[in-house]
Amino acid sequence: MKLLYITIFSFILILPQNDDFVFKKDDQKITLKIDDGKRNLSWGLTSVLNLKVENINPQKMNMSAPGIKFIKSENEKSEVNLQITPTKEMNSKDSLDLHVSYMNENNQFVSHKFSILIKK
Repeated sequence: MKLLYITIFSFILILPQNDDFVFKKDDQKITLKIDDGKRNLSWGLTSVLNLKVENINPQKMNMSAPGIKFIKSENEKSEVNLQITPTKEMNSKDSLDLHVSYMNENNQFVSHKFSILIKK
């Protein structure tokens, strides 16, 4: 029995970690990537937040977080790029709350908050 628990625990440890933050509602999906695969932000360092969307018009989305700037995306029909340099002056806690909202095809307001850890 111990061997079974050790095997299961070992299997969990070696599973690849998903580096994406994902929000899904019906057939709509938002995938957030930080600097092409990071899990957190770093104080004082600039990062790019890439939001890939499915079945959502990115031109009609709203995004808010302290200090974000919109930057040019390669594919403006399916993604939005944001730039952030977290500072203690802008953030009172060790995470950044990125609020994303849009109107779905039924004209209903949909919102989600991505909480991203900020490390040293």
